[in-house]
Amino acid sequence: MSAELERGLQAIEMMSKAPRGLTFTDIATGLGTSKGPTHRLIGELARLGYVRIDEFGRYHLTLKLTSHALQYLELIPLVDLAGPLLEDLAVASGELARLNLVDGNHLVRVSKAQGRQSGLKYDPLHVHGGNIPLASTASGLLLLSGLSDDEAAMRLQAEGFSRPGEYGPAAPRSMEEALVILHRARTAGYLYLPNIYEDGIAALAYPIRAAGGKDIVGILTVSGPSFRFTEQAAQKVLPVMQKIADELGRIPVADMLGSYVPRQVA
Repeated sequence: MSAELERGLQAIEMMSKAPRGLTFTDIATGLGTSKGPTHRLIGELARLGYVRIDEFGRYHLTLKLTSHALQYLELIPLVDLAGPLLEDLAVASGELARLNLVDGNHLVRVSKAQGRQSGLKYDPLHVHGGNIPLASTASGLLLLSGLSDDEAAMRLQAEGFSRPGEYGPAAPRSMEEALVILHRARTAGYLYLPNIYEDGIAALAYPIRAAGGKDIVGILTVSGPSFRFTEQAAQKVLPVMQKIADELGRIPVADMLGSYVPRQVA
């Protein structure tokens, strides 16, 4: 990969994590480049429509990249079919239902449906896009449960564990704690975890497997306040999740995200 392209992608990744924008110095420091190359890089990204500058001189991503990503997601059969099924899951649970897809070694949020019509709603900002932390979410740990202990340990070591206070208090801080959860998930075939991604929030995760295969290609989740979305409430939702996961897994192209064959645009 050329150095210019690599720096451009790094700059985009940096700005994607900075909703308030970045200064020129922020970008140059993050990239480890001098003033001249940084100016040329930002200027080129702005010319192509991916970056804008606000009245305070801070740089932001435009919605062009988001538009391309959403357009691509709309062409993936699994995401397309999941829409009404997620709505069914949200209604059945009365909580937030989400679809996460496997993308290489990562798990990515791609779709959601809200089932709570009144009262306290759980609906965090970071629902679409972004890699899901494997060690600090029910969906991430369920994905790892589909691997051997050695493979899961390698992935966990590569990503690392969260720091105290970074995620929920139940997030594992060591390999031993994580493996206990993985073994439980393998036995049950799903994973219910309160207080892992956020304190006071519980999540139920269920795998989507391609028909005739064992590999997990996606994860369905239902999340809500733990005082309301108890383990007993989660048990009532499980049959609905299993039915939806089976239906999504029957799509012939249900494989890793990068190998989907998208529909043709009419």
